[in-house]
Amino acid sequence: MAYNPTHEHEHMYHPAIEARKMANAATTKRRNWVEEDDRAQEIIDFLEGYPADKDAGFFSAVQYGIQNFGKPTDNMRDKMVAIIDQRAAQAAEWAAQDAKSSWIGKIGLRGGFKVTVKHVVELEGMYGFSYINICRDADGNVVIYKGTQNWGKGTEVTCTATVKAHDVRDGVKQTIIQRPTKVTLDGEEY
Repeated sequence: MAYNPTHEHEHMYHPAIEARKMANAATTKRRNWVEEDDRAQEIIDFLEGYPADKDAGFFSAVQYGIQNFGKPTDNMRDKMVAIIDQRAAQAAEWAAQDAKSSWIGKIGLRGGFKVTVKHVVELEGMYGFSYINICRDADGNVVIYKGTQNWGKGTEVTCTATVKAHDVRDGVKQTIIQRPTKVTLDGEEY
């Protein structure tokens, strides 16, 4: 079909051509970047799922650059490599720490626990809020308490509780406790 300057959508003709040229150039640049940079595919895989929006944060801005221009700027690429390496080192550190975790106590028996809360998950249910307190003791063993008490992240907790179960989650041994009593948070009674 020949170009028709009287067509009702004629005003969209030249912008569409320019957009297609930009898309083709971005595809070629992306292909060349992946061939030249050994970390390019790793960056692309890491950013999967982030929207390509230059105003929605750093990862989205990098994704925007890759989609629209074929590759991120050199500074963005270097920062992404640093972030990926930092997360890999952190994951290796956590894996080493998790490998040391073992079960504490015997199921059904009460015992004393002195732990530090590492993370708290808040759950809303039919009867109100409940909390999963994910803790570690001095030896690095994982202790989980799910109940109505929110001990707070970073808090040192001392309590007496019943060992409900010994569980394994994502390859990490966990001791699950219930009905804690004589609870002290950072040395003060709860």
